[in-house]
Amino acid sequence: MKKYIQSLKIALCALVFLSSCDLLDITPDHVVPEEAAFSDVDSYQMALNNVFRKMTSSVMNMQSTDFASDDFSSVLPGYAPTNYYIYNWDYQTQPQPFIWSYQYQLIAQENVLIGNYSIVPANDETEQKEIDQIYAQALGLRAWSLFNLVQLYAPHYTGENGAEAAIPLKLKLDLEYLPRASLTEVFQQIYSDLEKAEQLFVDTDYAPSSTRKAYQFGLDAVRALQARVALFAGDLDKAKDASAHFIHTPLLSKETYWMLWEDQFGTANKEIIFMTHDLSDTDDADLVDYHEMYVTNNVSLSDELMTSFSADDVRKEASYIGPNQMPYKHIIPVNERNSQPDRNLHYKHFRLAEQYLIYAEAVLESAPDEAMRVLNLLKEARGAELLTQAPTKLDILNERRKELFAEGLRFYDLKRLSSELNIVVQRKDGKVLTPNSPLYIWDIPKEETNSNPYIN
Repeated sequence: MKKYIQSLKIALCALVFLSSCDLLDITPDHVVPEEAAFSDVDSYQMALNNVFRKMTSSVMNMQSTDFASDDFSSVLPGYAPTNYYIYNWDYQTQPQPFIWSYQYQLIAQENVLIGNYSIVPANDETEQKEIDQIYAQALGLRAWSLFNLVQLYAPHYTGENGAEAAIPLKLKLDLEYLPRASLTEVFQQIYSDLEKAEQLFVDTDYAPSSTRKAYQFGLDAVRALQARVALFAGDLDKAKDASAHFIHTPLLSKETYWMLWEDQFGTANKEIIFMTHDLSDTDDADLVDYHEMYVTNNVSLSDELMTSFSADDVRKEASYIGPNQMPYKHIIPVNERNSQPDRNLHYKHFRLAEQYLIYAEAVLESAPDEAMRVLNLLKEARGAELLTQAPTKLDILNERRKELFAEGLRFYDLKRLSSELNIVVQRKDGKVLTPNSPLYIWDIPKEETNSNPYIN
């Protein structure tokens, strides 16, 4: 027991030091040697748990990118000025470089887990499977961190511009300044991590309990991320294959849609693929962007968005979206099931409906009738007006906008499709976000460019 406690302290100490790093070129002064970091599977699991705990921070929620999209017609500076500056496409004045540094902090923690995988001892086959699955989750999480960074801080990857500079590929824990890798190199690394993770989960018969599944970055989460990455990279075959794992899982009905947000652990709710823990008893609860934007930032939603819902669409009811209230994807409302609001801040990062939408877009050109069938399954489940002819890519994009509102994907969608569909975002002050605008690429923080000689 004494040995276990000591090894646990060492592992946690390493992660505490890691979490203090602000920029990717900084390494803690006291890095725990690999041979001493994890002496058993329990300390290895605790290190993974610490990554998940870090992900519950409000700055992890990538939905702040939505403020740069066309979902909002006004944002005023308030308690969270970050929202205002993102809305105005000013990425250096505000926000502080929290997304860049935070994602690289996560990568540093994930790299500790990945780098130590081969030396964590296992007493039996069961423990080895546990170690393999922890390692697989770390690979999947690193791929996700890299994807978030390359989506914001690099040009949209089309497959033809792979030589363009993207982001530094930090794949091990050391003191090293790195140049930006190419788009091709970054996406190859993302795919490699995801493929290794998927194979490990399959080989080890990954089968978590139903109460833990949504909190683990397991097989379903890895495949959901594969589908998202492939869609945004334009690899429709890969996107189809990954999302096909999900389209036979039934969606909630219009009458039970509320369960998606209010009954996260109900056996009938199969729509959540991966979410992070409840923050309601932490200081971070008050900092969730979509709470602050409605309470103090006087946000107005786009009229175009508000009028795009058909009359019976459950997603426009009070439990989903309104012009002057935060979406109840982030807080349980007062209704016949609840007597008072509940700070229900479990954040759903990957959902079943997104996979339906990815699949429909992936098969649109090769099988338009199949795209319509799958898209109509989603529309019917939400009470929306059904399609009577094969959808266009704009139809699917519009459905993504309604289904995934406030979930951090709209800006990414505009970045990849605005040129093809000629979408221009215009602010009331006359500022515009045109297709292929450099404003779709966030500025690498000055603190990074000033300290790293390999980044201009």
